[in-house]
Amino acid sequence: MPQSYLIISMTDMATMIYYVSDGKVIVAHNHEVGFKQLEADGLGITAASKLLDGVMYTLEFISLHDRIPTEFYLATNRYVTWIAGVLQGASYAQFFTENKSVRVTLDTTKAPSINYARHTKTVFSFKV
Repeated sequence: MPQSYLIISMTDMATMIYYVSDGKVIVAHNHEVGFKQLEADGLGITAASKLLDGVMYTLEFISLHDRIPTEFYLATNRYVTWIAGVLQGASYAQFFTENKSVRVTLDTTKAPSINYARHTKTVFSFKV
C-alpha cells in the first residue's frame, strides 16, 4: 500500500472519506450524500457532482498541509463501476499531483455491510 491514500466508503445516506498517511487516519469527513441521493439523481451529472463535492472538499483540506493522494480505495457494495468512473474522470487540475492520474481500487474489506432487514419495511396485505 502507498504511504498516503484516500478511503471512500459509501452507505445509503452518507459517504465517509478518510485520508490515511503512514497508517494513521489524518482527516475524516462525513459527506451527507449516499446511494439514495445518487439514485434520486439517476446516476447522472448532478449525482456525480454531489459525490465529487465531498471528495474535493476533503482534498482541498488535505492540500493545505500535504500533497493530495492519487490512490483512492473505494469501499462500496453498489455502483462500483460508475463511482470509479466518476472519481477517475474528474479533473484534479487545481491540485499538484506530479502528473499522476487518480487510480481507484476496489477495497471490499472495508465495504459497509448491506442491511437485509427488509421484513421490517415490507407491507403485507391479505384478503379474506
